[in-house]
Amino acid sequence: MSRILVSGSLAYDRNMDFPGLFQEHIIPEKTHSINVSFFVNTVRESSGGTAGNIAYNLGLLGETPVIVATAGSDFGPCGSWLTAHGADISLVQKIPGEKTAFATIITDEKNNQITAFYAGAMKTPYRFQDVMLEDMDFALIGAGNPIDMRTLPEILRALKIPFIFDPGQQIPALSSDDIKNGINGSRVFIVNDYELALIEKKTLWNETEIVKHTDILVVTKGGDGSEIKTQKETLGVPAAKPAQVSDPTGAGDAYRAGFIVGLSKNWPLETCGKFAGVVACYTIETYGTQTHMFTGVDLKKRYKENFGEELPL
Repeated sequence: MSRILVSGSLAYDRNMDFPGLFQEHIIPEKTHSINVSFFVNTVRESSGGTAGNIAYNLGLLGETPVIVATAGSDFGPCGSWLTAHGADISLVQKIPGEKTAFATIITDEKNNQITAFYAGAMKTPYRFQDVMLEDMDFALIGAGNPIDMRTLPEILRALKIPFIFDPGQQIPALSSDDIKNGINGSRVFIVNDYELALIEKKTLWNETEIVKHTDILVVTKGGDGSEIKTQKETLGVPAAKPAQVSDPTGAGDAYRAGFIVGLSKNWPLETCGKFAGVVACYTIETYGTQTHMFTGVDLKKRYKENFGEELPL
């Protein structure tokens, strides 16, 4: 097992399904005075956040995720849940008088999403000076407190700990220099295709320039799979097919956990991408981001069904 530092948000998620399409209720020429309400069918509350979701999946995959994040006075149930599923929460810092962050997510029938996010304790930067991180084998910098996302790359580079930079939803809160700092010297820089377009616009770095500063660029494309690019090659990786689509929330976080495990086992990059896609399927098939389960046997079977080859797990 590897000790994997996971930095990002810890949150409670409130997921809702809207039985229709957002686009049918939004008038383009009236977006300057938008006022809409969506009547939802289902509501489910669960533990979430980028750090929480990735750590949950890493725990299922048999790794030891060490969460480095801030949480509020109400973190108890979330912390107990994560601990029960293999996460190490000993470095989570509690912020007195604050609530743990929470997200309210509405998903329509085409898996478009509208999210309201309350940062809560995540507004407080992590006190890295209070902890020792030298014993980590790998790290992931996910969307969380912007100051943490600026600070942690330098710490990890100094400690020579390989890391993934995954700015995600915090791209608007980061400057061009912040993003370049996170990419620089990273083992992997991972974004979805929309986020990549935002990054290119903000930094004026195209894919060719990005891979001069990171070992591996991973661009996820939902149902179209992913693209993995290095200075030597570009790989198109097909998507694994979920048995059903229940809720896409958290699929990207599950993908990242799978990719980290593939890297830790020194699998070929294409295998890492395929395996990550298989792990993501389990999240898509269940409602919520930490409600799915799988075993190594399940993963091997699903991998072979999708790609016609054995998984070296």
